[in-house]
Amino acid sequence: MGLAKAMAHDLMENFPRGGTRNRNRKRLRWWSVCWLVLVAGFHPETSIAAPQAGSFTYAVVVTGLDGDPEYGKLIQAWSKDLYSLLKRDGIAQDRLFWLAANRQEGVYAESRREQITQLLGNLATRIRPQDGFQLFLIGHGSYDGYDYRFHIPGSDLTASQWNEMLGRIRAERQIIVNMTSSSGASLTPWRQKGRVVITSTTSGRERNFSVFPRYFTEALQNPASDADKNQAISVLEAFQYASREVTRYYESLKRLATEHALLEDVGEGEGVREPNPNNGQGLLASATILRHLGDSAAVETPDTRELRAKRRQLEEAIEQLKYRKASMNTAVYQQQLEKLLLDLARIQQRLDEMEETQN
Repeated sequence: MGLAKAMAHDLMENFPRGGTRNRNRKRLRWWSVCWLVLVAGFHPETSIAAPQAGSFTYAVVVTGLDGDPEYGKLIQAWSKDLYSLLKRDGIAQDRLFWLAANRQEGVYAESRREQITQLLGNLATRIRPQDGFQLFLIGHGSYDGYDYRFHIPGSDLTASQWNEMLGRIRAERQIIVNMTSSSGASLTPWRQKGRVVITSTTSGRERNFSVFPRYFTEALQNPASDADKNQAISVLEAFQYASREVTRYYESLKRLATEHALLEDVGEGEGVREPNPNNGQGLLASATILRHLGDSAAVETPDTRELRAKRRQLEEAIEQLKYRKASMNTAVYQQQLEKLLLDLARIQQRLDEMEETQN
């Protein structure tokens, strides 16, 4: 183990716990030292969250049920973008899996309980401790006051059932990003040491459709999310970018936000909206890279960036229209919705064609 890695490992092991003023001071000093270690000589291959030599990254994207047709178009597009970005970043095809309720190009299997269980069971036999594992959930969730449920074709999967399957994954570096409504209820059962857990809502009671996945996926495409300009987007940077954009979105509509994302990465916290040295959250997420820029970012041309910006505007217009649905004439609503969906489909088709050309 290298010196920097050993120092970081020791710091993580000796993270100050508790809530007293004295311990808060210790936490602040602890974080300051950690950041110095990270900045003053850490290379990606030697950081506490970097893959070891001979290790691999495995990633699974699961898209649940569409719900309303307009929502279905959105979550399918976000899922496809996320899958394409992970593939573009170099995750091999035999270690990258996309399961969805609707079959399309790139989808490995239908997102039913049986297929999910089989895939995670197979990965549990393949993934070693030195490997990395990433899981992304996009769609709709719910909370009954006892357990979280991810809505998929057939029988839903509860947080407890997910936890049982995830518990068999031996990877010491894990990222779990649950971008569904009510996802906050899944944070506590899924947290563990060495795992970054992100939820798009604070609790199971925030049950409205979540727009967090739009901006989380956008963060992996937008160099502006690379706050420290190191040509790589960390989990923390993606989380912070998405959280800011969600806030901007609701403020632009002059609406009270119905979702507040959380991050937890020490294995025992409640999750926080703003990870920082004072609350002791975010160190592992800051050292865990989700996407490398540089050559892989070259495929983002001015044309594709313009199209993605137009797509985001259309997606936001669809959500604004849906919000006004109750006060509109049904025929007028359907007419406006159909036009927006057709425009969105044309933009998505052009993006797909550009991606095929680049590949």
